Amino acid sequence: MLIAAMISTGCPSNQLLVSIPDPALEAAIRNELGLPLGFLTRGDLLRLRQLDARSIGIQNLSGLEVATNLTFLDLSGNPISDITPIANLINLLNLNLDGTDVFEISPLAGLTNLDSISLCGSLLTDIQPLVTNSVNGGIGTGDFVNLSCDSLGDQANDFDIPFLESAGVNVVCCGSDD
Repeated sequence: MLIAAMISTGCPSNQLLVSIPDPALEAAIRNELGLPLGFLTRGDLLRLRQLDARSIGIQNLSGLEVATNLTFLDLSGNPISDITPIANLINLLNLNLDGTDVFEISPLAGLTNLDSISLCGSLLTDIQPLVTNSVNGGIGTGDFVNLSCDSLGDQANDFDIPFLESAGVNVVCCGSDD
């Protein structure tokens, strides 16, 4: 009701309320912004430049899609599997998803400003979206991609990793997942 009232009265878009359903993600955002109380607005999330939210139990990234000025995001060690909300974080440079339940990374295909991606210990088997990212002018010479190569499929190991390396990407295979 409050959101509808704000929209109908012509409230500036930066004052629109943002819902963060995951309490651990909301706490991390509030901590980074120094806003322990009150509503979170679009303007608040646009102020986020970095978010270190390692191993705090985040399961749902909904609402994070508003934080389009993020350049650094560390979600390692969280039981997240759906990273769709980060697909619009076009300013993201550094992303850490180590030790997550992520198995599908198509939201990364369009994040062409990324220069460091870490996916060690994730459930990933297909890295084609990283190839798409590279082809679209994203990851390339001097950039870093960390992967659990042992868990990747044949396509990834036989074609995708060599393609990324030929584009100048430093692909690092993390320790085995045994």
